[in-house]
Amino acid sequence: MRLVTPLALSLSLFMPLVSAQITPEQISIETMPEPGANWFISKTGNGGYIFDANTGEMQGLLSLSRGTPAVTMWHPRKEFYAAETYVSRGSHGERTDIVAIYDFDNLSPIAEVVIPNHMARLSVRNHLGLMNNGRHLAVLNMNPGHSVSIVDVQDRVFIYEVSTPGCAVIMPVGQSDFLQICGDGTLQLIQLDLSGFEENRVRSETFFNVIEDAVFDRTARSADGWFLVTHGGTIYEVSTSGAEINIADGWSLVSEDEKGWRPGGGEFISAHRELGLLYVAMHEGEVDTHHEQGEEIWVFDVSTQRRIHRIELEVPVRSLMVTQEDEPKLIIGDGEGDTHVYDALSFILERTIDTPGASMFEDF
Repeated sequence: MRLVTPLALSLSLFMPLVSAQITPEQISIETMPEPGANWFISKTGNGGYIFDANTGEMQGLLSLSRGTPAVTMWHPRKEFYAAETYVSRGSHGERTDIVAIYDFDNLSPIAEVVIPNHMARLSVRNHLGLMNNGRHLAVLNMNPGHSVSIVDVQDRVFIYEVSTPGCAVIMPVGQSDFLQICGDGTLQLIQLDLSGFEENRVRSETFFNVIEDAVFDRTARSADGWFLVTHGGTIYEVSTSGAEINIADGWSLVSEDEKGWRPGGGEFISAHRELGLLYVAMHEGEVDTHHEQGEEIWVFDVSTQRRIHRIELEVPVRSLMVTQEDEPKLIIGDGEGDTHVYDALSFILERTIDTPGASMFEDF
């Protein structure tokens, strides 16, 4: 005869009461709130993390491929654009390159356009550029020669591949044009027609010596064009007027008694266009140390070409970006994987965010 203990009997009577009190979980889908001031994307090898710099709170995640060079966006359509690469067996197999289109609300892929499968898979912001009309996206290719794939992101179609031998990076100017830096010390301007095909091509005069003091492929937007910087710390502001390329006289970041200081690192230069402030990561080093991370960030007033502040860092900076709001934030990614948020005008550290190795930042 089986005996039932008082404990077992009490548990058998109690369990149905517990089960009856559990409220079934309701499955729901969260959408991203309307982007606020000083939001930014932290682009990593595991995707694009969206943060609010004012609070340090994460707002969402873009699931990008590990070979994505950069990500950009177009607010009027509320869409993100990323060049992505995939291989059929994960680490090998047939390769497919695409431009992926994500929506703002759900951060979900809503379309993709297949492009030639030799895009440059380096993590460089200017390997991807959305023209200022918001319609045509340019993706840099390296195979090993340089070319550019043009995609109509409004109609979701690949237009064609532009051959650009010896010239790299993509710096949008005008409405549907872009500048490139060339290996012979010149700039190249490519102008697109309404359909996205090349309409005109112009080369500038030589303005830097690629052997003695080459220009970096890291650049920063200015109010009228772009800031370029050489390995030795000379700044050039470049712009266009129709089919004419304008190159302003260069000026130095480094004074005579600071000749050991050089710019360098990953995405090490950024500018607040309206305020005319330029932020550059600097380090002390010999020639050809341009890949070394910055020990300090130097801040310059572009109108006077004078340095106004130096931010000393405990951990060298890997990448930086200044947001474009009236009360901007300076976002700094260090070599240990942390992201630091500074007031870009008072230069006070406000908070630190733990991010998994940001290679660059993109402003909202």
